[in-house]
Amino acid sequence: MVQYCRVWGESMKIETIRVWGDSILKGIVFDPARKRYTIIKDNALSLLSEKVMTPILNFSRMGATAPEALRAMREKVAETSLENQIVVFELGGNDCDFDWKAVADAPEAEHQPKTPVDVFAGVLREFVAFVSQAGGTPVLCTLPPIDCKRYFAWITRDGLSRERILRFLGAPERIYRWQEYYSTVALRVAAKTNSLCLPLREAFLERVRGEDVLCEDGIHPNALGHRIIAETAMREMVKYGFSPCI
Repeated sequence: MVQYCRVWGESMKIETIRVWGDSILKGIVFDPARKRYTIIKDNALSLLSEKVMTPILNFSRMGATAPEALRAMREKVAETSLENQIVVFELGGNDCDFDWKAVADAPEAEHQPKTPVDVFAGVLREFVAFVSQAGGTPVLCTLPPIDCKRYFAWITRDGLSRERILRFLGAPERIYRWQEYYSTVALRVAAKTNSLCLPLREAFLERVRGEDVLCEDGIHPNALGHRIIAETAMREMVKYGFSPCI
């Protein structure tokens, strides 16, 4: 195993990698045999920790939205310096989601996602500013793509009206495009703030048969998906100068 550091002209030792995310980096997968969600042992961060000696602190939580994660991070870090630390912010999947029961009950009504897109963008900017001011290196993430057909079947599996939800959406593909919009926002904020961005979406889309990397629910990466995330993280660390410290 090797220790990684960021090279800024002089080598800078990275002491800790802190991660705030949702169920993806929590390592949640859907187990079809037990018909329930569980944490996969060989999840992305556990695989990455086998390759680097730098401690990885994972504060990800299933169901977390960007505003919730930012509040949790502020409380956890408080006045602590983040110097020589990488802080990863992997959110958006829950933020762009809707209350599908409410949609099915009133498809003609105005419905907002859990986090409106302008609020989501603002939270990402706040995250970058907070981490940078504390001396850390902020890293945003694009969102792994979903399988809209699987996800639409998933949210309507317990009796919610497919027809009424489609009346609101227009087509299942709208879910994919809406989720993609949030991923684009993360990419745009990273560019405007000159922050690093982990290209998870792009890594998944490189595969021709993207459905092979997702669970039955169409939104959570499976075992192969977690390997892709870990490999992408390693590749980006090398790309941006996190070289082995001798």
